[in-house]
Amino acid sequence: MIWKTCRLLAKKQTGEDELHNPQYDYTAVKETTARVTPWTDEQIALEGRDVTRNEQRFLIPIPFSMFPECQKAEIDDCVQEITKVIDLSPRYTAIQVRIYKG
Repeated sequence: MIWKTCRLLAKKQTGEDELHNPQYDYTAVKETTARVTPWTDEQIALEGRDVTRNEQRFLIPIPFSMFPECQKAEIDDCVQEITKVIDLSPRYTAIQVRIYKG
């Protein structure tokens, strides 16, 4: 089982521009580890191929009740947007992230 380093990032307002629009930046709220979880055939049939091709799931060893409010995850120096948080109580939380291929 390979665990990767993971930083959970939350959006925080850092100021305003000249037109008084809020400006945001992402700050780390939790440092932990994450493990890639493969898609099952059942999940592919349920979610559809577009979702499973463009998104990945990671298992995080934090109970759902203690999982921080966050919008992005940095895993292996790659920042990814969290699209879904899944309760796997009592020990784990799974996150589904959008993969940006470049």
